[in-house]
Amino acid sequence: MGEARPTQAEASRFMSPLLRNRSTPRLNVNALEDSKSEGQVAMVWAMYLPPTGGPYGPYGDYEGPVDIYGDGWRHRLLEYYLEQAPDAEKAKHSGGFRNIVYDKLLYERGYKPLEPESPVVTAIEDHEPPRFFQTRKGFKELSSIISLSNRVWAVDETVKRIVERLDPGIHQFYPIEIRMPNNSVYPVQYYLLVVGRWLDSLSPENSDRTSFGHYNPEINYFHIAGNKNSIMGLALREPVFGSARLWRERGLREELLFFSDTIAADLASAGLKLPKYYRLQNY
Repeated sequence: MGEARPTQAEASRFMSPLLRNRSTPRLNVNALEDSKSEGQVAMVWAMYLPPTGGPYGPYGDYEGPVDIYGDGWRHRLLEYYLEQAPDAEKAKHSGGFRNIVYDKLLYERGYKPLEPESPVVTAIEDHEPPRFFQTRKGFKELSSIISLSNRVWAVDETVKRIVERLDPGIHQFYPIEIRMPNNSVYPVQYYLLVVGRWLDSLSPENSDRTSFGHYNPEINYFHIAGNKNSIMGLALREPVFGSARLWRERGLREELLFFSDTIAADLASAGLKLPKYYRLQNY
């Protein structure tokens, strides 16, 4: 598949008026890779869970390290539930409260995880999200979209503003402070991203079969390796995703973030440090 990088003029065609009417940084064309075709056809982009261990996914602990039994967030949640949760809830979820909150951050409300002991995902309560993330090494610069422990996504203030402006009222953002090992605070505000739109637009029959490491259409579960070719081999049904701006696919779970050409153009024009994202096929 040939590579085509969008020009500033092409990106401006999809850009929101707020960004189009201001002086914008030079287009970060390195983030937009491997276009399939040009024209007015709706374009879909996908970003795989950012790699861990560096500025795209720093290693660390939620609310700081505490002991061999877990980090500060685990201890805080456990203390809360032991003291305030109803007895029936304690008996049902003893020892697994944090896993329940992880499911709330990763999956859509109403989803039933495959593990028999896991409850149906419900709304996030105010006390549940972690308040800060302490990295295990210092960073001078982090990506504007990062992965934290256990496949949780976080975005900075600029990405949050873009998403809220172009896709208002759909997604949830929970502030989380990024701290370095010496307890200095990273000078950019981050937010846990909880995607509020989940679709079934994946078209397995039109996708490249080699994109899937695990393939089980009967339970709507597909797993990909996360490399460039496996992402670009995915095909989505345009009648299903329609005018959606940001979403997840139920069959691909939390590892992929999908977004429209409009969001892709605004991300590129903002001049941010970002993980790579790729254009998909659509039918």
